[in-house]
Amino acid sequence: MSKRTVVGLKLKNLWQAVRKVVYARATIISVACLIVLCADLVLASPASTGQERYDLGGPCEDQPNFRVSKELQDAESAHKWDRAVVLTKEHIRADGCNIPYRWYRLVNVLLSAHRSAEASSALQEMDSRGFDVELAFLGEDFPEIVKFIESKEFGASPLGLKMRRLENISDERRIKFQEALSRMPASEKPPDNYIAKGACPFECCRYGNWTVLEDTDLVSSPGSSRVVGRTRKGSRAFGLTGEVHLRPEPVVVLTAPEPDGVLTADELPKNSIAFILDNVGEGYGHVYTRGKVIVVQTHLSYAKYCYRPSESCWGETLLPSKERKEAIWWVKVRLPDGIVGWTDKTNNFGDKDGCA
Repeated sequence: MSKRTVVGLKLKNLWQAVRKVVYARATIISVACLIVLCADLVLASPASTGQERYDLGGPCEDQPNFRVSKELQDAESAHKWDRAVVLTKEHIRADGCNIPYRWYRLVNVLLSAHRSAEASSALQEMDSRGFDVELAFLGEDFPEIVKFIESKEFGASPLGLKMRRLENISDERRIKFQEALSRMPASEKPPDNYIAKGACPFECCRYGNWTVLEDTDLVSSPGSSRVVGRTRKGSRAFGLTGEVHLRPEPVVVLTAPEPDGVLTADELPKNSIAFILDNVGEGYGHVYTRGKVIVVQTHLSYAKYCYRPSESCWGETLLPSKERKEAIWWVKVRLPDGIVGWTDKTNNFGDKDGCA
C-alpha cells in the first residue's frame, strides 16, 4: 500500500472520528482517541517521517568513514567538484546527517561545481532540519555561501523569501530598540570608551617573555605620543600586562536562555539590551548587562540577523556596521635595559600565543 493511500485512509478515519465526537456527545476516551489519531496522521506526513526533500544518495547512518574525508580533500584540491559532491554527501550520511558544518561544506562544493540550484535545495533541507543559517559563521569559513545567499537567485527561493521576511521583522525590531537605546540613561550603560584592564584578548593569550618581530616605539601611556623607548627586531621584551580599549557593542537579547545552557534568564533576560565588551578566549567574552559584567559565549553568537534565535545566535546588533569600531589592544612591555612603555602594535611581538 502506498504512503499516499495510507494518508488517505487516515484522513477518512479522522473524519469518521470527528463525526462521532460532534454528533455523539464524545467521552473523554473518544476525545483522547481523536488526539492520538491526529498525532498519528501528522507523524505520517512527509516532513515528519524523514522523507527527505534533498537526495543525499543514500540513508543517514552512524558509521564514521575516515577514508571519505581524505578522498574529499584530494577531490577539492584537484578541483574535481562533481566527485567532491558525491563524497561530501557520503561524508554527511556517515555521521547521521546531523553535522551542520558538513552540510555547509556540501553547499560550498555545489557552488564550486556551478550547481547553484542544488545548493539552494541543500540550504532549504538544512533549514527544514532545524540547522541555523549563521552568516557570521559562514563569513569566516564559507564566504562564497554568504555571497550566494545575498544573490537574487537565492533571494527568489522559498528559503530566501523566508529569510527576507525575517530580516524585515528584525529591522522593525531594531528601530524599536534603537529608540530605547537612545533613551537609556548613562547609569545603565557602560562608558562609551570602555577599557578592559589586564585583558589578554584571545584563547591561549599570555604575557611574559616575547620576541620582537619589528622595531617598535614605546610610549609613556596608552594613547600618548611621547616616545620613551624603542624595541629592536630580533631582541626580547617582557610583556607585563595590557588593556583593551573598545566601544561597547549594544545588542538586543532575543532568546529566553535555557536553564542548563551557557546563559540564564536572570543574566540576559529576553528583550533586554546588553553590551558586548572584550573577549576572554575560547569563544567567551565579557558582556555588560543591567549594571554588571558577566562572562558568556559571544563568538559568532550575535549578528545583524538571527534567523533562528538560540544560544548559538542569541543577540542582534543595534548599530550599523560603519559605526562599530575595532577594539585596540595596548600592551605594557619592559625592555632588557629596564625601560617600560606601551604600544598598540601587538603584531610586532611573537610568543604571545601559548598554544602555538
